[in-house]
Amino acid sequence: MGETELKIALQQEGASHIRAIWQEAEAVVEKRRRMIDTELEQLRDETDRHLQAELADLRSSLLFEAQVQAMACRLRAEDAVGVQLLALAETMLRDLAGAERTRLWSTLAAELPASPWATLTVHPEDQDLARQAFPDVTIQADETLAGGLVASNADATVTIDNSLSCRLRRAWPDLLPKLMADLRKLVDNHETARHDTTR
Repeated sequence: MGETELKIALQQEGASHIRAIWQEAEAVVEKRRRMIDTELEQLRDETDRHLQAELADLRSSLLFEAQVQAMACRLRAEDAVGVQLLALAETMLRDLAGAERTRLWSTLAAELPASPWATLTVHPEDQDLARQAFPDVTIQADETLAGGLVASNADATVTIDNSLSCRLRRAWPDLLPKLMADLRKLVDNHETARHDTTR
């Protein structure tokens, strides 16, 4: 073999080795590229899962906070409505008393315990009835009393308030929950009420 042939053979052998090395390097690079793509896909999936979980937690937290705020708002509104209902009920006492004033007076006066009462406070329209029932007692008129009476002994150490307003206030803790339950039904069944909080 001559020098030229040897040189050509060596060049061909070198070229063959270089191609083999490049092919091996390309195979390694391609394998690594596939591994990186797989790892990226897994990372994206894991990130999506974490993000979805965080979003679900955030949504639940915000929904709970909104429900707590809505409940607090509703309780404040119900308290305000309760005060307004009591005020409205008190304004209605005069009309209710006027319809059956004589019978109402007799009933409330009969509940007064026997005692040496010195002063009786009544609505002006009940003064004559009070004088007839309690001729020896000082009768005072009070426009603010819708009906009923307030009795005091001589030194005012004992006072019994059997007025309609006082009776209403005593009964109010039992009346209000029933009124509010009926109002809640009306509000919850109203077409503007929104029950769906899942959206």
